[in-house]
Amino acid sequence: MRMKVKMLLGIFAVSLLIITGCNNNHANSNTSDRAYVNEGNEEGDAVNTLQVGTQYKVTGPMDELRDAVIVMIGENYWPDTLLTREELAERTGISEDLYEDCFAEYQHTEAGVDMMILIEAKEDSIEMIEKYLNDYREVLLHIYSQQPQNRAKISASRMEIVDNYVCYVQLGADISDMEEGGEEAMTDYCREINEKVLDLIEKKILST
Repeated sequence: MRMKVKMLLGIFAVSLLIITGCNNNHANSNTSDRAYVNEGNEEGDAVNTLQVGTQYKVTGPMDELRDAVIVMIGENYWPDTLLTREELAERTGISEDLYEDCFAEYQHTEAGVDMMILIEAKEDSIEMIEKYLNDYREVLLHIYSQQPQNRAKISASRMEIVDNYVCYVQLGADISDMEEGGEEAMTDYCREINEKVLDLIEKKILST
């Protein structure tokens, strides 16, 4: 396990180089269908997108899931940059041969950890994808172990399997005002948001 964590830490350290940003202040101007394209990706080949200039629009089945989440939590949805399939594999180990479709969006700053990953897994790959995401979560907990707000968000992250979808949510937005109340309060708040988001995603998936 230690060897695996060290390997993932190395991969994550490399992937951090492609992220821009310098602090935890977030001026999010999200609409329901636009965000930033990862500037480290020369081809702009983000998962499930149509690119227009330096912006993208999420397309396909994942579009409805993402839009439903944004409608529910509004400006508290901070992920704004899609991972390419290659970046998803580099960060988590989840390669294209394990899934039919995926959506992976994260916050476009070094200091931020808000993210949502939705993967339509191949039937025999669900457990493997679940394991990769659990390992990735452990890596994040190690990296942000000295940052109470981010550690609380990661601790509050939730993963659920709905049919053949593996859904990982790590949200919370601005919890800086809650830091004086302690990490438990921040974690409880973020966990509640994540559980509501997962409940919504589950209902949307099962209704299709």
